[in-house]
Amino acid sequence: MFICYKKTYPWSACGLVTVLLVAGIWLLSAVAVHAAEVDSFTNRHALADSGPQLNGIVNKWLEEAIAEANKKPLFLIESDREGIGYCNQEQLLAALQDKLTGFIVGKLEARVMEDKTLDTIKVEFDDSIYRDLVFAESPTISLTKYLAVLLRVGDVYFGADKFGHFFSEGFSYYEMYKNGDEHSALQFGDLTESTFYGELTTGIFSYADLAANLNGLRFWNRILGLKPDPLSGEKVIRPYVQCVDKKWQLAAPFAWEEYVDPAWDEAVNCNAFKNRSLLEKVKKRIAEASNGGTCPLYPVDRGLLEEKYGDLLDYVYNPGGNRVLDEPLKPKIEQYWSTILGRLKTSPLFQ
Repeated sequence: MFICYKKTYPWSACGLVTVLLVAGIWLLSAVAVHAAEVDSFTNRHALADSGPQLNGIVNKWLEEAIAEANKKPLFLIESDREGIGYCNQEQLLAALQDKLTGFIVGKLEARVMEDKTLDTIKVEFDDSIYRDLVFAESPTISLTKYLAVLLRVGDVYFGADKFGHFFSEGFSYYEMYKNGDEHSALQFGDLTESTFYGELTTGIFSYADLAANLNGLRFWNRILGLKPDPLSGEKVIRPYVQCVDKKWQLAAPFAWEEYVDPAWDEAVNCNAFKNRSLLEKVKKRIAEASNGGTCPLYPVDRGLLEEKYGDLLDYVYNPGGNRVLDEPLKPKIEQYWSTILGRLKTSPLFQ
């Protein structure tokens, strides 16, 4: 027997309790950073365009990932068939994931947060519109006090956290899109924003995150162009990567301007909150930070967004102001677990 947290347990039980507590704290911290928020209102001012510099970084990473994917694996099956002896799609996607995504913090987000040559706005938690949120309401924000910086690409201001959404969640969307359609991917995004990366952990449901996720799906789909663009429904004309002379080659340059739009900006694509207490606290601080302003902070041409997103716009855009979420969280969690259980039942491992 062993004394653990002032209670007597068998040694194995005490060890399990300790492991679970440590794992729980680590997981909450990991999700906390992954579910980072941005203050798009406080100290908002004109910024230089970071687009050209960020385009250069991503194109360099794409080239490095392609070079890695072209290396012959240790246990290569000798074959003259594409996809087996050369230009393996799984190997390419794995190399790109390794280069572009991150487990806790997205790699480009981390680069932007540390890069002093980029013109950004950093707001400390205690000065932010979220400073009144407490642990019981928003455990992850109040625990880490981590806020992404604000930057500008083209004419659009958005948080560096959107890079993680674009590459990491965008890839999850792509995996679903390959086997389903864009609506399945959007439902998955709604669920994650309602649980692990949003409403459940931060108390905030970010439509701008969903816009970045959807555009990330478009990016990953354009790597090889195997399916139509999820927004236009048209065939991808210029995939980023093509197999030429039995090697992967970068066939088209990447540019953030092809993906970023005002729906990425949380000052105009307004967040929803899980309860009225959170809503009122944040709205009060937004007004203080913007001389009595509110969300949306400035008008956006909805017609241009409709032209881009079509019937998917309402999934990712809320110009009607900050509000309390319409739907309760519980049904979404039940939907999540029923989906997980359904997959387990159909898995060959459980037959």
